[in-house]
Amino acid sequence: MNFDLSCPQCESIDLAQSVPAAMSEGTHSGYSTGVHTGVGIGPGGLFPVSGTSTREYSHSSALARSLAWQPILPSAGRLSVLGVLLCVFVLFVYTMCFASLRIHPPQGNPVQVTGFLIGLFIVPVALSVPVAAILVAAFQRSSRNGKVQAGRNRARGVWSHGYYCHRCGVAYWPYPTEPGIPYRVALAPSQFRWHVWNTGGYAKL
Repeated sequence: MNFDLSCPQCESIDLAQSVPAAMSEGTHSGYSTGVHTGVGIGPGGLFPVSGTSTREYSHSSALARSLAWQPILPSAGRLSVLGVLLCVFVLFVYTMCFASLRIHPPQGNPVQVTGFLIGLFIVPVALSVPVAAILVAAFQRSSRNGKVQAGRNRARGVWSHGYYCHRCGVAYWPYPTEPGIPYRVALAPSQFRWHVWNTGGYAKL
């Protein structure tokens, strides 16, 4: 079966390209190496220090980002580890406060005792607020990533059948793919991306 792959706006095919190919051309990755110099301190005094570092980089053009089949997924792992470590630290502070209270119980009038207790527990309570915020943010990020992971295969299946016209700057599906996906309709890249993400169930995340 032959399908008309031409652009629905200019009805030409000479500058039409599949969306995966257009995105691949706009995405570049590689490695860069840098040389660092400094001064160290040793038993004999100052001495020069030099070293190299290698980092991986990835660059996407504006077109590649506008045609992406899934959003950028920031990892929740580091945030979760940070939250757990800070939680352990806060628990340690709480333990030290209780130990201090048992070893040196407050003495004096009620006002002094109340002030001592408030001062003793205000620090761990204050530390608990950012820890809770970090853990909630990590949970929300993990939940969002899970929803994207669940629908990414279906979204990519629809995305892979799309085409992009470099003359008109529009994306389109030349033939039917899934119910609700318009075909032979010129779409702005952002509209095309919305349909792809909506198919995966994460357009409104």
